Amino acid sequence: MPLPQLIRHLSAVFQHEGLPAPQSEAEWLLAGLLKLKRSDLYRDHDRRLTAAQQQTALEYVHRRLQREPLQYILGVSEFYGMEFEVNPAVLIPRPETELLVEKVIALARQQPGARLIDLGTGSGCIAITLAKHLPQARLVAVDSSAAALATAKTNAQRHQVAERVAFRLADMCADRAFASAEQFDFVVSNPPYVLWQEREELQPEIREHEPAAALFVEEALEFYRCIVAFCQSHLKAGGWVACEMASQRHAQIEKLFRASSFAKPEILTDYAGRPRHLIAQAQNGGSR
Repeated sequence: MPLPQLIRHLSAVFQHEGLPAPQSEAEWLLAGLLKLKRSDLYRDHDRRLTAAQQQTALEYVHRRLQREPLQYILGVSEFYGMEFEVNPAVLIPRPETELLVEKVIALARQQPGARLIDLGTGSGCIAITLAKHLPQARLVAVDSSAAALATAKTNAQRHQVAERVAFRLADMCADRAFASAEQFDFVVSNPPYVLWQEREELQPEIREHEPAAALFVEEALEFYRCIVAFCQSHLKAGGWVACEMASQRHAQIEKLFRASSFAKPEILTDYAGRPRHLIAQAQNGGSR
C-alpha cells in the first residue's frame, strides 16, 4: 500500500495496542526504515515499500508491539540536533538532558580550553555534544560498562571529536584511579537516580529494556555522594558541577551540595516545569 495509507494503518495498530503518539510512532518507524525525514514520507503519495522493506517493517512493528523502544529498533536517537548510535547497553538520550548541556555550554564558553569530565557517559551524548560545541575544550568520559564505552567511542568518531574525548572504564564510586591527580573545571553527570521500588511506575519501554545499571539505585543520594566526593578531590576552586536528578528529591540533593562547599546551588526545571538539574559552583577546590 502507498506510504500515507501505510502510516494510517500502522497508526491504527499502535493506537489499538495503547502506544503513545501512534501516528508519530508510525512516521518515525518508516522514516528510520527508509532513511528519510518524517516530512518526506508524504512527498510521494504513490511510493510503496519493496518486499525486503516490508519484511523489515513487519519485524520493526513486532518489536515495537513488544514495547521495545523505537530508538533501539532503529539503532539511533537524536540529541541536541545530532544523531547518536544507541543500543540496550546505553540509556536513550532524553530531551530534558539537553537543557543541562545547554547550561554547561553557556558557562564553559566563558573559559576557553576548559577541562570537563562526564561521569556515567553512557552513549556519550553529553560529552560528545559538549566537545562539538566547545572546540577548545578537553574532555574525559567515564563509564563502568565496557559495552557503553564502546558505543560512546563509536559516537565520538561519528561526530569527529574522538581526539578530544578520553574514554575511561571505571566505577565512579569505587575507583578514583581513573582521574589520578587531574583537576577539572566542570564535572557533569546524569547518574542513575530512580529508586528500585519506583521501577513499576515506569513505562515498560524503560523498565524492561533500558539498562538497569544506568537507571536504578538502592538509595536516593547514592551517586550524588560519589559526585560530591569526586568534586572535593578533582574540581578546581571556582569550578562547576552540573547534574540531573529526580524532581521529587531535588531538596535532598540541593541540601547535600550546600553542605559540601558549593555556593548557592541553582535548580533548573525541565520542559514540564519540574526541578530536574542542579548547577553549583565550588567555593573550594581540591581535597578537603
